Amino acid sequence: MAKLKTAVVVPTIREECLKTWFEQWAEELKNVHVIIIEDNPRPSFKIESNKIQFDHYSWKDIDKELRDKSWIIPRKTDCVRSFGLFKAWQQGYDMIVTLDDDCYPDDKNFIETHKKCLFERKYAKDWFQHSQSITVRGVPKDIEFSYSVANMGLWSNVPDLDAITQMNNPDIHLKKKNFSFVSPFGYFSPISGMNLAFRKEVIPASYFLLMGEKYGIDRFGDIWMGIFLKRICDHLGVYITGGDPYIRHERASDPTKNYEKEKSGYEYNDKLWKIIKNMEIKGSDFKECYLSLSDQLPEFSDYWTKLKTAMKIWLSLFV
Repeated sequence: MAKLKTAVVVPTIREECLKTWFEQWAEELKNVHVIIIEDNPRPSFKIESNKIQFDHYSWKDIDKELRDKSWIIPRKTDCVRSFGLFKAWQQGYDMIVTLDDDCYPDDKNFIETHKKCLFERKYAKDWFQHSQSITVRGVPKDIEFSYSVANMGLWSNVPDLDAITQMNNPDIHLKKKNFSFVSPFGYFSPISGMNLAFRKEVIPASYFLLMGEKYGIDRFGDIWMGIFLKRICDHLGVYITGGDPYIRHERASDPTKNYEKEKSGYEYNDKLWKIIKNMEIKGSDFKECYLSLSDQLPEFSDYWTKLKTAMKIWLSLFV
């Protein structure tokens, strides 16, 4: 595989957690560039590493660069990572991975596996293949193939659950499984930002949405981003894939606090995907399609009106 420039974006507010993250990822990420987005007004700690090259940004950098547009990057939420995705796109990285700061290596060749999923494997249209490495017996010789633009690695140990499921299953832990999936055309998949890789061209349609206490809703930024992106991928004839590579997720967040963050989003989550599924998307690239989708986004409340504006401002950054 040709050498591809790779960046890894990590949102954080926890110094000790991030130090452990750097220690455990040191070997795997020694040939990539890490972009830390500290979710504080200014950097509140200093990280040193002899193996990993990195940039350390905070709110002051967001405000300095985006100025009157900086409000579209939400604060006090993991969706602050959007600024890191933008910086990675701006700096010309071919593959952009985002990881949470409590996620650690559970697979060897983590970066190479994401690269293979995005840049080596081909996925048959209209036919489900149980192998992505070679065309198996029975697949028609004239079948059309496409490729993946986003690959969601999964996780072992602590699963990524909504608050209600977490409260009902407080002791559940997952074991690593060697498996991969292709999200079929016309279907949605819950997309988590804990371990997610993108091709560069998809970043204009990969905005993690307005979330946090300021908006009275959180923990749906990656989920709704994934719904929007999947509908656009269906229109463009490309895929979202997932499974390998795994990470080990160590920290379980407080389900009671999570419920308070999530509860105002449940109603929207139950109906949003149906509306997006029935949209007529127009455009021939991710930027055009994202504009088409944002134009049609329902204005359920003032939040959604503001979100539509934020999505269009986000698009204006990619010139």
